[in-house]
Amino acid sequence: MPAPSQIVVTSDQIVVAGPTGYCVDPTATRDRGETAFVLMGNCAAISNSRRAVQPEVPAVLTASISEASGDGSLRESIPGLDAFFRSEDGRSLLSRSQDSASVTVLDSFHQGDVYFLHARDSSEGIVDGVGPDYWRAYMDVGPRIATLSVLGLEGQEMSDETSLTTLRAFVTSVTGANSGDAVDSVAPPVAPPPPAARPAAPSGPLWNIGLFRRILG
Repeated sequence: MPAPSQIVVTSDQIVVAGPTGYCVDPTATRDRGETAFVLMGNCAAISNSRRAVQPEVPAVLTASISEASGDGSLRESIPGLDAFFRSEDGRSLLSRSQDSASVTVLDSFHQGDVYFLHARDSSEGIVDGVGPDYWRAYMDVGPRIATLSVLGLEGQEMSDETSLTTLRAFVTSVTGANSGDAVDSVAPPVAPPPPAARPAAPSGPLWNIGLFRRILG
């Protein structure tokens, strides 16, 4: 059975779509209605079919969709993102282990309303078999923030330029899918897990709780 190249998540039907050759891995995708996490990989591997289209670049793609909010957008906060991500608090939020010492910010810039970040995280993450370096994009999708990442596979070198090009294609796919442009196939919604208690957010400025607590859920 062909693997889907896109999936509808969250209560307001946000679409996550991958570039050509990348398909949704249903075993690692979680839709909680309020937030969502989507993992995408090689369509041939996920569908267990050699006839399925494969990406030119071997990588794992992830998308994290934040809770909805009417209290400002990522777009409005872009001018302060560089300083924040290079701060100890910012690197702690980037770290998979919440340890600022594990993260090095290698590059960052914004293009239009999308903020791009290149970082290295030496801590262990939720995705096995990927390297420490990643390119990531932050963007508004409706009232939510989408965090899109490209992670290279361990033992398979991928240049920074190739990773960034793949990320740009991912951004274009998600943007197009949410503006009504057609993409190949759609995965059925993932059944949400039982509701769990969410920790109370600490008080603090926008950088700590308003914007990035939404991103990280």
